[in-house]
Amino acid sequence: MTDGPAISLDFDPAANVVVAQKVGTVPDVFWGQLRVEWGYDGDPARSVRVPLERFRENIGWLGPACKRYNVAIAWEPAAEAIISMIKLERRQLDHARREVNARMSENDLQRCLDGSRFARSLKRFQLRDAAKLLGLAHGANFSVPGAGKTTVAYAVYEAEHHAGKIDQLLVVAPLSAFDAWQTEVEECFAPGRAPLVKVFGTPNSQDAEILLVNYHRLAGNLKDLTQWVRKRPTLVLLDEAHRMKAGRVGQHGSACLDLAFSATRRDVLTGTPAPQSVQDFVALYEFLWPGQARRILPAEALKTNPQPDALHAINRAIRPLFVRTTKKELELLPPNLRRVVVPLSGLQREIYSSLRDRYAGMLRMSMNDRVELARMGTVVMYLLEAASNPQLLAVGSRDLPGEFAHPPLPVEPGSRLWEMIVGYGRYETPPKFTRLREIIAQNVAEPSGPRKTLVWSNFVSNLEGLKRWLAEYQPAIIHGGIPSVTSAPNATITRESELQRFRQDDNCKVLLANPAAMSEGVSLHHDCHDAVYFDRTFNAGHYLQSIDRIHRLGMDPNQRTTLLFMITGDTVDQVVDTRIRDKATNLARALDDKELVRMSLPDDEDYGPPIETDADMAALLAHISGQEQ
Repeated sequence: MTDGPAISLDFDPAANVVVAQKVGTVPDVFWGQLRVEWGYDGDPARSVRVPLERFRENIGWLGPACKRYNVAIAWEPAAEAIISMIKLERRQLDHARREVNARMSENDLQRCLDGSRFARSLKRFQLRDAAKLLGLAHGANFSVPGAGKTTVAYAVYEAEHHAGKIDQLLVVAPLSAFDAWQTEVEECFAPGRAPLVKVFGTPNSQDAEILLVNYHRLAGNLKDLTQWVRKRPTLVLLDEAHRMKAGRVGQHGSACLDLAFSATRRDVLTGTPAPQSVQDFVALYEFLWPGQARRILPAEALKTNPQPDALHAINRAIRPLFVRTTKKELELLPPNLRRVVVPLSGLQREIYSSLRDRYAGMLRMSMNDRVELARMGTVVMYLLEAASNPQLLAVGSRDLPGEFAHPPLPVEPGSRLWEMIVGYGRYETPPKFTRLREIIAQNVAEPSGPRKTLVWSNFVSNLEGLKRWLAEYQPAIIHGGIPSVTSAPNATITRESELQRFRQDDNCKVLLANPAAMSEGVSLHHDCHDAVYFDRTFNAGHYLQSIDRIHRLGMDPNQRTTLLFMITGDTVDQVVDTRIRDKATNLARALDDKELVRMSLPDDEDYGPPIETDADMAALLAHISGQEQ
């Protein structure tokens, strides 16, 4: 124990808190700062109890403050171990950034796996990626969807397990990805030696070597899962890690960041690490290297409207810390990308123009007004509805979560606009519906044999309407209202059963899907080679992920894939089309991957120069006010 004013620091693992206590007479101004920095839980006069994650993220002030006020620190062994871990991770990060790690060769990796349970032959680029990841204390795999990230992750896990560094694996993933983790384990490991994989919450799941949990259940069961992670050395892996890009301001992000401190190793997988903005990288690297993301990412690159040079600076900063297999390395034929523009005409044009004029007259907003920005996000969804199927504006999908009911700016009952919306379905068929049926018919009548078609729409009511409109093709359907067998094992129709019907039933020619429910984790590349985007939103992540449901490793290298983008002329569809290209371009700069831009949208001649990634609202306002360039 020290003489003079001091604080003792200890760790209470049962409560997951660090406890700071006064020793002697500590200056009030110092104690006040400690409580401001670490919180007010505990005895105000004698102690403060700070959650471990806050302690780790906010310890930088402590040393300078102790020196300024002549306060010593008495470290108890448990708290000292935490500080030692922080220092170790800082050294590991510094070594990784300088690329002075002990680099593992592909031959070394193969030797690490010899004698282990892992039995799958790895592609050249998978060997390369796994070897680099094993040279990092914590790693990111940003390979394109369909490159075999699950296989690489199992190879990394087994190498660490075989070396005695890791005993178990927690995979946090969307429900749609569970099937890949459960089926790939049989492909990757020797017969009879595959580790037991269980879904969290199922019988005896706590006894699993590999535990699967989705992001929502992680947030609701963080305490139990933290205990599971702590009981043995654990690799915590985030699959489709862009799901936690909101970081501390989001429920999923907060849970992942809290769990990070209990893991022995941390890895992330996502083919779209920054789908909306390069600032999405912050949460990913805060998970991998807690408290150090701001050291990794250059400050100039995280400003509003980062310039191209700043995007390249991000690439230089993070390149030692991630692996990425590009589409080109998969040696697949590039997809055939086409825009299908349908005219805005008739009653639909009147409805759309009336809505646009109404919004232009009623919205007077500041780009800094977050309430108005949120309302604008709702406005754009109604404009998208009007561009694809004006009937949605009256019908809505109020009984299904995440859908919309009526425009946020009131349309008075009895007005001409209201009557046009309510009566639309009696007078006109949306041109997109008519054109889509023609496309499906052409695919089914293909001389070389019927081709199945995957149709994407963000609106559940559109999917349900298309199911009736295309009934002759016996479409399967997947959206938020269709349960997973994991959540509803006795349901008559599940996402899994609809996927099976699309894959195996020759009479089922169409799969209707919502990107929010199926853009990740599902492989259809053996069964379908045509996708139609009936509508798209500003969510570039959903779009970029969805492409790879049918264009991925394992398909016939001579197979041609066709992607069609349906756009209603003179509508917000064109704004979204341009903005997705902009976001993909900026992500490609950050990842130094020109192939991502080529995969993003069809024809360079159809687009102007890139617009920076925070310009969605500006582009929308320009459209509403008729000021598009």
